[in-house]
Amino acid sequence: MGKMTKRKFTTTMDPELIKQLKLAAVEEDVSVANILDRLIKKFLDEHPNAE
Repeated sequence: MGKMTKRKFTTTMDPELIKQLKLAAVEEDVSVANILDRLIKKFLDEHPNAE
């Protein structure tokens, strides 16, 4: 997909999921945004009608 401009996106999530996500990001030495980007791209690749 090449380099894209990033834009802020706000949502609500279960506090325990947020905690686990932040811990995973620290353990993997990546940002939470990076993890979410990868997961969302994977989801959209697997669900082409969702685009």
